[in-house]
Amino acid sequence: MIAPLLLSAMIARAALADPAPQEAGQAAPASFPHVRVDREARTVEFDAAVPIDAQARDSRGERTRVYLEIIACSFDSREHETLVVTSAKPSHIHAALLLIGLEPGRPGSWEQEGDKTRFVKPEGEGVRVEFITKGDDGKEAVASPTSWIINPKTGGRFPEGDWVFAGSRFVVRNLPGGKQERYAADGAGTIIGLHTFGSEVLAWREGLHPDEAVEEAVWCADPLCVPKAGTAVRVRLRPVAGD
Repeated sequence: MIAPLLLSAMIARAALADPAPQEAGQAAPASFPHVRVDREARTVEFDAAVPIDAQARDSRGERTRVYLEIIACSFDSREHETLVVTSAKPSHIHAALLLIGLEPGRPGSWEQEGDKTRFVKPEGEGVRVEFITKGDDGKEAVASPTSWIINPKTGGRFPEGDWVFAGSRFVVRNLPGGKQERYAADGAGTIIGLHTFGSEVLAWREGLHPDEAVEEAVWCADPLCVPKAGTAVRVRLRPVAGD
């Protein structure tokens, strides 16, 4: 039997295998697969899909909790703990953001000071992230990713806010043919962060530690808001005015 999370990811991959044709009024395609750039409107969009089943129930009929560590990722990375997954390459999304005039900063990080862990905030220009889905009636709905996140223990909503264009980082790998520099997010699949891994293209402004030994995970996909697995999502990125 295929595990539910793996099955959900397979459904999402199938939904992205044959991207829908461009509709009138949408941004014209750029030279990046699954990514579109509108320089005049200063927007970047990429195709994604929901890889998780937030409505799943266990053998007792109780809803299973899908804990989140990231907002958007690449396939074969963190599909089991993300809201959307995409075939778009992280470095292509980075390049698209450069094309609309945004400058990258640096990802956040964690530093150990004695027995305490200190969060170093990410830097970069502000970016608004929007999820665009289409209902059975053909009408589009626009939502912030934060509206899809809940603390199931308290019922509290995730705080509203925007991300920063951290720009990931480059890492050097020692290969048989010599040293090779690689864009970290392309390997890690970290496109839009929630917890701070240090390789995100877009980073959440506040620190959420990915190690449960340091900080308990509390944020989950909201089963009342997250669409069913395989639902197509257009992710729109645009500069935060005045940031």
